[in-house]
Amino acid sequence: MNLFKKFLDYAKFSTGDFEKIFANVEMPPCPEVVATLMQKLSQPDIDIDQIVPLLESDASLAAQILKIANSALYGLPGKVTSIAKAVSLLGLTEIRNIAVGYAMTKTVKDPAKEGFHIGQYWSDSIFRAIFSKKTAEHLGVESDEAFSAALLQDIAIPMLMDKWFELYKDVFYAWLEDNRRLHEVENEILSWNHAQAGAWISKSWQLPDIFTCCIGLHISSINDLKDLNLADTVVAPVALSNKLSVAFKDSVSSEEVEREAKSLGIESETLEELVNESTGMVSTIAGALGIKTS
Repeated sequence: MNLFKKFLDYAKFSTGDFEKIFANVEMPPCPEVVATLMQKLSQPDIDIDQIVPLLESDASLAAQILKIANSALYGLPGKVTSIAKAVSLLGLTEIRNIAVGYAMTKTVKDPAKEGFHIGQYWSDSIFRAIFSKKTAEHLGVESDEAFSAALLQDIAIPMLMDKWFELYKDVFYAWLEDNRRLHEVENEILSWNHAQAGAWISKSWQLPDIFTCCIGLHISSINDLKDLNLADTVVAPVALSNKLSVAFKDSVSSEEVEREAKSLGIESETLEELVNESTGMVSTIAGALGIKTS
């Protein structure tokens, strides 16, 4: 059974419900250049020579690829000065992942609502993305998708705050005054949560199934993922990252984080190292993504 099938079979996520729930909610489309890239990369035997001109056709995307390729996230030897070299060194999968991150940075806008701080949102999202990639590498699971999948995990929140605020504001302001996690408040008030909404966005953008799985399951516990035989996939580092926060209040206790990490074989000292390394890279990666976190 593949990851997406497991995801759809998950008892806490009713197959197809998010299609009905969000059918009338207008969400921003995936940027055209990224949508075209996804379409091309889905074709068998795609030629790199077909991809480079597409990436170069969007100056903003090309610039972001070069910034990310030259960042500490990859630690490549020497400076990458061309898209062709970036594609050659990183490979098409990583280029796709960078493009997905680009789509998010271009699509997510500040809803400018009281209590929501876009800089804090980006700090948390970038921290979780870096942490997921480093944790995936530490665990020896596929790490290619970890950064972008984790970056996307909360993509629905600012969109719901912006596009569906009259309904969503009750959830948001209740959460600000509550000790529970956001998805728990969402489930109680709306009977759905931002993980489901994010999965719907991923599916509507026609992103790879692994992204939809990571987004839809990022609020899960590690034990839940073990029950689904997903604890040894990239879904686990993304879900673990969701338990941590450097800006928002929506994080679990340090004891619970340590228990969740230990169930993946990550001891407290290693967890602390991963958190500190990731925290130290936030401003650098934010700069590469062209994002202001303060």
